[in-house]
Amino acid sequence: MDLVEDDKISDTTNAVNSNISATISSVDVSALSRLFIPTVSSSHELILSNIRDSNNSTVGNEHQYDDESPEWCTILSVDCECHLSYQFYAYEERLLLGLITLPIIMFGLCANITSIRIFTHRFMFSSSINWYLAILSSSDTLILFSAFFVLSLPRLGEYTKTWSATRFSYWVAPYMYGLMTLAQTISVWMTTGMSVHRYIGVCLPFKTSTLLKTARVRIFILSLLGFSLLFNITRFFEVRVVNNCFRSNINAFIPVLVPSNLRLNQTYRLIFFGWAYTILMFVLPFTLLIILNSQVLLAIRRSNRLHRRQSMVPDESLKQAERKERQISIMLIAIVLVFLSCNTLAFVVNILENVGYDNALYVSLVTYNNFLVMVNASCNITIYMLFSDKYRLLLRHYMTCHWSRDGELLLTTNTA
Repeated sequence: MDLVEDDKISDTTNAVNSNISATISSVDVSALSRLFIPTVSSSHELILSNIRDSNNSTVGNEHQYDDESPEWCTILSVDCECHLSYQFYAYEERLLLGLITLPIIMFGLCANITSIRIFTHRFMFSSSINWYLAILSSSDTLILFSAFFVLSLPRLGEYTKTWSATRFSYWVAPYMYGLMTLAQTISVWMTTGMSVHRYIGVCLPFKTSTLLKTARVRIFILSLLGFSLLFNITRFFEVRVVNNCFRSNINAFIPVLVPSNLRLNQTYRLIFFGWAYTILMFVLPFTLLIILNSQVLLAIRRSNRLHRRQSMVPDESLKQAERKERQISIMLIAIVLVFLSCNTLAFVVNILENVGYDNALYVSLVTYNNFLVMVNASCNITIYMLFSDKYRLLLRHYMTCHWSRDGELLLTTNTA
């Protein structure tokens, strides 16, 4: 689920002498899979993400250049003699990932920062389920922040001919790529951990006091964060900037990005991308999310039927508490449904990539996958506003700038 963009170049030994069209692939988000770096499917096939300058052709059929490069040049060459021309992104990418996603990213950053403030407010932070939501908002913020530099800025720079923006995005690419994959893993497993937490609270009520103690929840969350960091620590060393070359077709200097030896290692690719990534970022979390949330949904339906059959009307405060619990459960299920909807395409792209399916449809799916990952990272605020009374109250509190002591007292009265 890693946000990914991969340029696939066939027959690298002949790359310089032929017009090879680069394709972009993304498996996130994931979604989201390989963002900037190559996956080597065979000795003659490389998938390079966002390394658009490796040969002298451009994406699509527009702006073709036939600069003569030395015959010894390959896709991994670092000399500027092999990087004479800049490769342009396809129009669909410039439009979708460059222009359309920009307001989505801006809105998402503001929304997630607001959510972080709300979920860490003392009226919300007392509930451990809000700890997951605060961290989820933080990871979504990092996804959008890094996606701006990796996906939007280079395309915006190209669209507006602001090559300094494109150049800067290439310089920071190795760091933002690692940050994006880390944030994506945190997002996936924080959503899964939140579902485990809610499943215990709804379906195992007699074990809640034991399994959901504050100390245990903290250890569980820290374990998920630690796992995410360890799982992605190598991603910061998969791509590097090796040169800064003048591109004659745009009259500007653009850095040269190449995969590291680690990223090209056959064993690393097989273990990490072939097995670990697919299982730990797709198969396992998706399976847990579907099973656990199905059980929670069934428990809510059984509870509703039971209340309708009861002849005696329960205490009003009890009814209000039960309604609040149902609202929380439905809100979390809604978050999971949106997550699955936006990241299922990443799973499909991952499968297609693993089986070697890489035609024009695959390339297009990758672009839309990256787009959906950013949409998912931006839209949770709408779910919070729909289902959480406290969230709406705090949001109104901050949006109206009611930060005075009287405002805090009013907030205390309304949440009591």
